[in-house]
Amino acid sequence: MSAYLLTEEQLIKIVIALVIVAVAFILDKGIRKSLSKYGKRVDMEPHAINILKLVVRLLVVAGAVVSMLSLFEVPTDLFFGASALTGTAIGFASTQTIGNFLAGFYIMISRPFMVRDYVKIGDVEGHVKEITINYTKIYTPTYNITEIPNKKVLDSTIINYSGKKDIIDYTFKMGFPHLDNKTNKEMMEDCIKPTIEKFYQKYKDELPQKPEASMLTMDRLGREVNVRMFFPEGKINEFYDLQPELMRDIVHCWDKFKANKCEKNC
Repeated sequence: MSAYLLTEEQLIKIVIALVIVAVAFILDKGIRKSLSKYGKRVDMEPHAINILKLVVRLLVVAGAVVSMLSLFEVPTDLFFGASALTGTAIGFASTQTIGNFLAGFYIMISRPFMVRDYVKIGDVEGHVKEITINYTKIYTPTYNITEIPNKKVLDSTIINYSGKKDIIDYTFKMGFPHLDNKTNKEMMEDCIKPTIEKFYQKYKDELPQKPEASMLTMDRLGREVNVRMFFPEGKINEFYDLQPELMRDIVHCWDKFKANKCEKNC
């Protein structure tokens, strides 16, 4: 019978092992609950929260396993060796996928933009339709969905046109050649600003603020004007329709203006 009795040292190790399991369980549950509260508070994407919870669980389990192996004097070299080998194999097999995964995870945490924001990522411009773990989906002004790998997103310059009040604050440039018989002030006061005013009166129920225009640059070849527009988020199709319309109105007025036919209400 004595052969089946546990020694005091063995009993202590079993108690410690149970404590490790309990601590791991409590730690996992506590951190996951805190992550849920934090995610809701900062309006984090649900799948980003789930990924964070998974990472936390893996770390807690790994820590518990290493502690148990050390407690019962089992060599941990095999555990770390197997982990390293598995990680290396996965890395070689799917470097691009893992890169996109990590990039997507970083985007969800750092939030340089959010779903519904209007952004320009590299050469791609449009409304953020969805942020997945591998791709960012952009609804472009051509009414198509462009999927950008998240790794490429992080490697690109990002411009976010969405403000803090759910308004798209968008600026586009228009170039005009010099005219001998018209000054910059005349161009702004007699053509561009009246066109903007007329446009705003037509769509003021849909626009949160009147568009603005200002001289940007001027050189021997011509002049550039900044036109700034404001649109409510969630009405992206209206934005895609109205922004080109304002541009066409300004061009139409300019054609009259340079022919000395533009009046105050052109």
